[in-house]
Amino acid sequence: MLTEGQKIDADRLARYIAREQLVSIMNDTKWQRLFNALEPIAGSLSFRRKDVRGTEQTSESWCRDFYHMFGGWISIEWLDITAKRAIPRGALIEPRIQDETPLLIGAVRAAGVAFSRHEAYVRIWGYLRPGVSPKLEK
Repeated sequence: MLTEGQKIDADRLARYIAREQLVSIMNDTKWQRLFNALEPIAGSLSFRRKDVRGTEQTSESWCRDFYHMFGGWISIEWLDITAKRAIPRGALIEPRIQDETPLLIGAVRAAGVAFSRHEAYVRIWGYLRPGVSPKLEK
C-alpha cells in the first residue's frame, strides 16, 4: 500500500514520462527477474544509474551497493553494470583486473531482459527517450 506522498510522487513520475514521451522497456516483473539473477553475483558487480528525472551522469564513479541501486526501479532510465574490478597488489604494482563479464552477461540473459553492451559495462534500459535507439541484445 502506497502512502499519500508515494502516490503523489508516482503521479508526478507518470506525468513526466508521458510529457517526455518515454517508452518503457522494463516492468516490475523484468526488474525482479534481473534482481534475482544478479543477486548471487552481486559481490562482483558495480553500478551506475540514471533516473528519468535525474541529470545525465558525467562521473565515472561506480557504486557497489546492489540493494541501493535497485531501489525504486520504476524510475530507472538506465542502469550500467560492470563486472570488472581492480585488485590492488601494492603501491608500486599495477592492480590485477578481475573480469567477470561473461558471468554478468549470462545472468542478464538468464533474466531475459534486453541490454546493450559497451566496452567496460552492460547497460539495462528502463526507458528510451525519443531518438534513442540502442542496439539491444537479449
